[in-house]
Amino acid sequence: MSSANAEKHTSTLLKIIFRVVMNTGLVVLFQTSFSTFFILEGGVKALVLVGLTLAFLNWLIVPILHVLSLPIKFFAWIIGFLIVNMAALWLTVWFVASVAIEGMSLTIGGGIVGWLVISFILGFGNWIVRAILK
Repeated sequence: MSSANAEKHTSTLLKIIFRVVMNTGLVVLFQTSFSTFFILEGGVKALVLVGLTLAFLNWLIVPILHVLSLPIKFFAWIIGFLIVNMAALWLTVWFVASVAIEGMSLTIGGGIVGWLVISFILGFGNWIVRAILK
């Protein structure tokens, strides 16, 4: 085995050990500080088994679950994007009404569809501005 391969193997082994130790430490933290929510019986064997299980799942399974949950994350991002832009739009409507300059008004028509369309276009336009100004 070459020196580079030995170092990589050692590094991988240390990462696995670190994951197990950290996850076992989290199990101890949960058991001692959050005993109302996290109830584990079985002593040290249980701590080690749960720590190993969490380390394994976080190493192999959780990344797969992150990929599988991308559509949900994307949908949530869109909802957040629209809510933020709708809030900015609402504040703009409120401000224009509060200034009360004769002959000036701002209304978003079309009900929720109008608010969604204008909010989306506003957000997209501001995204383009930020991209250009980078």
